[in-house]
Amino acid sequence: MNHELLFQALLPGLNEGVIACDAKARIILCNHAVAGLFGDHPAPGPGDSLYSFCLQPPVKHALSLLKFMQQGEKSPPGQSPYIQFMNATRDLDRFFRCRVSMLPFGTGQKGFFIIFEDVSTWYNPDNPLYMRVEEFRAPMTNLRAAVENLTEHPEMSPVMRTAFENVLVQESLNLTEAFDSLAGACSLLLQAHSHLAEVGAGFLFDYVKHYLQRRKIPVSITVDREAQVKVDSFGLILALDYLAGKIRRERAPESFSCQCHIGENFVYFDFIWPGEPLPPAVVESMLKKKLTSSVGGLTVASIFHTMEGDMWGQQLEDSKGMLRVALPLT
Repeated sequence: MNHELLFQALLPGLNEGVIACDAKARIILCNHAVAGLFGDHPAPGPGDSLYSFCLQPPVKHALSLLKFMQQGEKSPPGQSPYIQFMNATRDLDRFFRCRVSMLPFGTGQKGFFIIFEDVSTWYNPDNPLYMRVEEFRAPMTNLRAAVENLTEHPEMSPVMRTAFENVLVQESLNLTEAFDSLAGACSLLLQAHSHLAEVGAGFLFDYVKHYLQRRKIPVSITVDREAQVKVDSFGLILALDYLAGKIRRERAPESFSCQCHIGENFVYFDFIWPGEPLPPAVVESMLKKKLTSSVGGLTVASIFHTMEGDMWGQQLEDSKGMLRVALPLT
């Protein structure tokens, strides 16, 4: 193996932990920055399995996505393709923002290398601040609806009612403005240290189709323009896989499919089947499901919230049920 060429490939990341592995994820070499990167665990060395130091599923997902990108020639021209993803130590004591690329052909070695950036100081699965802000959204919506209903159904003297309505309307507006300000500040805080990666909607749709069709779920794609979306691709795939399995168990549909398309402000992943939609209680339980394979053991709701996405069920025409996942465009 040409170590000089390999080190040249690793130089851009030498200030961060860099580990090169063969095709079986056995460590070939690493730089000095990995010392102490994995906490109390002994420093990685040649011959060690990468998966003795970090979680295996995120790496396997990133490599699968990277190979899919290379096979379809979907990477930007003139750039060495890489995939950004989150990982952690096996005990979840430290979290890393990672970038994985294949080893250059000139090294004479099949494998990959990963750059590890320790983000434990700011990455917090199920971020309590963000989750608490989101808890305000539904009560405020209900408050506004209650004010509107109260306005439409008079039950007191005109003078008192007018004064009462004015107070309710003004306070609800104040509450909404305060929430928007808090949510905006929270969003800026989180985006300053984002673990999300920006990808093209078309590429994301293609990979979701590739993944779900291996599970015998028909997928149709509609891409009418260029669009970008910031995602945690590993978390999204885990969530979509869980949702598809849950729908099959709850409805056991013979013609169950997924439609991926771009809206005005969102990209949509629509699971559609003949029959009734899932009851709200079932949808709520799906959102609360903790996906143990995710980095940090996140719930479905947490995965979507980190991407500022949402999920809901509804009845379509022709007696079809739908579960929709929506993610905002950048």
